[in-house]
Amino acid sequence: MLLSGSTIRGGTLYYNCDRCGYIHHHTGAQDQHGLPCRACGSGRLLRGRPDRGYLLTDTFHAEPHNLPATGYRPVPTGQMDTPGDFNYFSGVAGQPFLEFVRRRTCYVGRFTNLLVPQADRFGWLSPYTGNKHNRSHFTQLVLAHVARAKFADNRGRLPRLIEPFVGSGQIFLNSSCWGPAINDGIPLFRSVLAGDLNHYVVVAYRLMQQHGHSFVTGYVKQAASWDHLAQAQIYPQLIADLREGRELLTDPDANPAHVLKTVFKYIWLVNRCVRGTKLTDTGGLVGTPKGLSEDQLDELRERERTRLGAVVAQVLAVDFSVEWQDFRLTCAEAEPTDVVVLDCPFPAFTTLVPPLGHPSPETFHTQAAHTYGVGDDGAALQQAILKAAADLVANGTTVVLCNFANPGLVRAYSELVQNGVATEDLKYFTYTYRSPSTTSEAYQLTILPGLGNANVTRVPATLLPAWLACGGDDLAQQEFFAPRQRALTAADLAYQDAHDASEEERQNGGSDYEMSLED
Repeated sequence: MLLSGSTIRGGTLYYNCDRCGYIHHHTGAQDQHGLPCRACGSGRLLRGRPDRGYLLTDTFHAEPHNLPATGYRPVPTGQMDTPGDFNYFSGVAGQPFLEFVRRRTCYVGRFTNLLVPQADRFGWLSPYTGNKHNRSHFTQLVLAHVARAKFADNRGRLPRLIEPFVGSGQIFLNSSCWGPAINDGIPLFRSVLAGDLNHYVVVAYRLMQQHGHSFVTGYVKQAASWDHLAQAQIYPQLIADLREGRELLTDPDANPAHVLKTVFKYIWLVNRCVRGTKLTDTGGLVGTPKGLSEDQLDELRERERTRLGAVVAQVLAVDFSVEWQDFRLTCAEAEPTDVVVLDCPFPAFTTLVPPLGHPSPETFHTQAAHTYGVGDDGAALQQAILKAAADLVANGTTVVLCNFANPGLVRAYSELVQNGVATEDLKYFTYTYRSPSTTSEAYQLTILPGLGNANVTRVPATLLPAWLACGGDDLAQQEFFAPRQRALTAADLAYQDAHDASEEERQNGGSDYEMSLED
């Protein structure tokens, strides 16, 4: 509610942004009504001071002004494991890897045990590579702290979030939904710029923007017609239909109805496959049907309706643009004020530690895994990703990297941390954790502040108390590696209760956040 009358309180004239909630007092002689907002760049300034919004301090930190309490709480699931539970910490190569992880990184034991609320809310493609770890509270906590610090380094301008490997969008969807709640109600990013080589997801996002919620109703109706056919025949038929999918979806003159139906086929196939589909080098699809019963298909369509509806609502609510292009082209669009998240194709996992002085640690025992099905994701791609990150950091852009915790990659990324960080403190910029779906692979999340970003460089210090406050493990004291000899506390019992509830949900087929103990 705006102030009535002159909009002057105590002799001060205020302006507020009609988009991001920024409020500031009038400075200078020029009337600022209708001018672009200095914080988000896309909103317009209006005269007056609303009851709620956020103000800037003299150090360009955002402070909430009467913003309502969000009630955000991360959701516990399962129980934190110990080092002995993981294959990568055992055997001949396991002990050196364990020591490397302890010395060069912070191991986040509860990374997969604390999720954002409604972790499957935006799971419109499931199973889909890269979904799970981006729904963790820790990932979103890091992004919130990085974005808030970047806002200060930008001297009061919100960063853009840039995702060159956007995939199913779990990073930007959860960040735009839950980020403000983690950040005291203050928005994290002014807009989202995305790219991907998966033509199906890129066109799907654009169709969601174009058709809105009719995209959801149209898909569910079409999915029901396919579900009522014999799965053994319809699944391979639709797989065959997508052999020419890339040519169709990237043709600007293609029939719109045919394009829409092709995207529907892709979503339908992914959500009914075993352990996830893969793209072929020619843009087709490889997948195996699950063989679901009629009742299971009915439940699946209802989940699709709910999740696609949530995705469409979020895509429409965000200043979002997406391109079908190589990640290097998306990175080239980044500015020093931006935050780039590189959740890139992972190579094969290895625990082998490169010798000191290795000229290219990112290539040490780096082999292609072909995880995403769009080409070789081995040494050449990892070198290209490292070079892109180095160029961004040197330009002052903040980069967050997600990849396997291969020692060579950990070392290569940590060498890009700037701003005079002492060698012994580099470990606090790399966080390692177990895969959400296996005990035989370790992941990493690395923060590269960018040259000159003093506030982002201090993020590890602000992150630890926030992580401890929500039940996370003590990264500074390496609680994960400490012997477990204490009795169960009330918090432990609460975790067990939550774990039992989530296990029941998984058994009923309602959750995409599966935990497999396969080695």
